[in-house]
Amino acid sequence: MILLKPYKTIEDVSERCWQLGISPDGKYLALVLASRPDVVQLCDLNGKVFKQLEGHRDLINSVAFARDGRTLASASADKTVRIWSPTGDLLALFDRFDNGVETVSYAPSLPILAGGQIDGYIVMFDIGANYIATLHSPKGRIFSIDWSVDNSYLAAACCDSKMYLFNIKIQMKTIYIHPGPVYGVSFAKTNGRLVSGCEDGNLRFFNIVEAETKTIQGHQKRVIDVTFSPDDSLLASTSFDKTVKLFDRYGNQKSEYELDSEALGVIFSPDGKRLFVSAKNQVLHIFDIVKQV
Repeated sequence: MILLKPYKTIEDVSERCWQLGISPDGKYLALVLASRPDVVQLCDLNGKVFKQLEGHRDLINSVAFARDGRTLASASADKTVRIWSPTGDLLALFDRFDNGVETVSYAPSLPILAGGQIDGYIVMFDIGANYIATLHSPKGRIFSIDWSVDNSYLAAACCDSKMYLFNIKIQMKTIYIHPGPVYGVSFAKTNGRLVSGCEDGNLRFFNIVEAETKTIQGHQKRVIDVTFSPDDSLLASTSFDKTVKLFDRYGNQKSEYELDSEALGVIFSPDGKRLFVSAKNQVLHIFDIVKQV
């Protein structure tokens, strides 16, 4: 049995920037406050801010850390992605977007990022802000993007009821049609496995190596975010039904916790012992993951 035990809540967290960042050592967070939606706040796990990253000219929509912890990136409606050092220095500014940037994600082991625009284009660039390529999909808001562990694939969740899977090495695109907008997508650390979260409340598991798909009824309303734990043993999902749920790697539900507002973004701590869940009422919930025999 697995329990989600409330540890801490942090107030005034932007519901617009529900894609949070946590440092690879698990010691601090990068988030955005509702009262200062154009500034990245670096804070400890109790919410104490020790650094503010200023410079964006519009709402920040997404924050992400590089896997090595040396940089973090912020994506904004001002059509830019800014790359920062953990001490708050601006290292690079990528401004070759044609529209607001909804989400940003680092490749696991390459100095490359991908930014998803609100109009459906995905732009790839390096940490020095040098343009690499643009990935095209039918125009529609990109809600979430994620890389496979070997940097070979990039998956994108889109409002046009499709999940796009780009094979970066051979430049091929595969489209997975869903019955409604796709809000969340996440790769497992095991190559070939990923999951999507959809408007219909279902989670869909894909094995792209063996061309297998499994659908489970996870929530009563739209699934907003999905993510695998660092060891792939658990999958967390959030929904507009106000719940956050944990599943095992086979899709069996192991835990559920109901919030007092719609659940938005979700991320595990690097050691897999804590779960961070943002809510629409501008509260960040931090849970301890307690495994009981």
